Amino acid sequence: MTQKFHILTMAATLAMAAAVQAEPRSYDAAKTDQFLNPLAEDIVPDDAPSRTLHMRHTGYNAAMFGQVAVLTYNQIYAQAIDKTSARFVGFNRFAHDRDLAGPGYATFKTPNADTLYSNAYLDLSQGPVLLTVPPTRGRYYTVNLLDLYGNATNISARTHGTSGGRYMVATTDWGGDVPKGVTLFRVTQPYMWILMRIEAESPAVLPEVRRLQDAFTLETTAPLPARSRLPAPGTIDDPAAFLKILDWVVEQAGVRNEELALVHGFRDLGVGGPRTVDEALADDAAKQGIMAGFADARTVIASSVAQNGVSSNGWREPLDIGRYGFNYNYRASVNSLGTGANVRLENFAFTTFEDADGEPLDGAKHDYVLRMASPPPADFFWSVTAYDRQTQELIPNAGRKYLVSDNSEGLIRGDDGSITIIFSQQAEGPNAIPIPDGPFYLALRAQGPGRKMLDGTWRPTPVAKLQR
Repeated sequence: MTQKFHILTMAATLAMAAAVQAEPRSYDAAKTDQFLNPLAEDIVPDDAPSRTLHMRHTGYNAAMFGQVAVLTYNQIYAQAIDKTSARFVGFNRFAHDRDLAGPGYATFKTPNADTLYSNAYLDLSQGPVLLTVPPTRGRYYTVNLLDLYGNATNISARTHGTSGGRYMVATTDWGGDVPKGVTLFRVTQPYMWILMRIEAESPAVLPEVRRLQDAFTLETTAPLPARSRLPAPGTIDDPAAFLKILDWVVEQAGVRNEELALVHGFRDLGVGGPRTVDEALADDAAKQGIMAGFADARTVIASSVAQNGVSSNGWREPLDIGRYGFNYNYRASVNSLGTGANVRLENFAFTTFEDADGEPLDGAKHDYVLRMASPPPADFFWSVTAYDRQTQELIPNAGRKYLVSDNSEGLIRGDDGSITIIFSQQAEGPNAIPIPDGPFYLALRAQGPGRKMLDGTWRPTPVAKLQR
């Protein structure tokens, strides 16, 4: 019996090792003798049906790869490029939201309702930006830095404490001197999004948190470049606008070295090569294929949204949210729910669209209850928030109440430490959240998740129906 156990254990270990090592072998062709790169562009099929098919596959790949970059670019355009926009402040400057998010929050979908947000878009093309973080005296904050593809890093209470500091935010190819007392913080791209969150547990603390917002500052270390005409905003439903944005992104913001081969294929679409997007779309057979490829991507992304994580008790637990690598479908589907997702080490977020019976959450049909034997383990704070499924926004209600958290005034805990939360259109009390007259979903977040959440010991229980 013992020998058999050891054999099985060894086999499992070898299988795991093989899985870990199962990476494609790569080489550097530039180090070989007489290896010549092509001078000509790749061929595009002369045969119209073949050309349509080729463009369909290429368009699908571009739509999947570029969706997050286009969504983020639209945000950049409104705040840092379009001087006619009501949200315009320019690059390397914070725009502070002075009030907690509510229904209709315009910046992105599925927002927190217990933090104040600040947004800044960085242009590091001429040199770094100096970020000053004030002491927050124990109050949670995160300066969440995201590249145009949604990959996240953090200068936060979790990673750097709450004593404050100064940080030189620079690209990987910057080689200047770092001033004394300043910490160098490398990022992937010359165009970055800062999504800052500062804990605001109630409207009463807003004056204090607003003062903290103003104490976070950005200083440009080199003059910003003069800008030529930039592409207009676009959506995945508009391939022409989408591809023009993606062309700007791959040329100005760049891609990972390992992605060059994939992106090289987009040259047929007018992205990153001598051909323009308008030239690619001028051909009817090519346009037909590109339109079909974009529609395919839209279908796949929409059908993949519900797979955002591993299912447990009807809740979906994030996989590698905020750190996508080459997982383009996962990246696109996560960000279609809302851009600005953080890594789960910073913000561990469960979501559920269904109740304990596997039926969609629907306020027109039922009230619901969530009973947790113990509160979510969080080093900073936790919350449960409801969102309208159609709009992906906070749900309008007379009391302007959108969540229950450990910061909720008067939160009722059981004698055994349990937490019970009620979801109803007629929600009342500190442990109740209003829901719409229709489908909705829930997000359970832990800022600074505790060990039991990270190792899987703690998981939320199913959401159960209540009799009305």
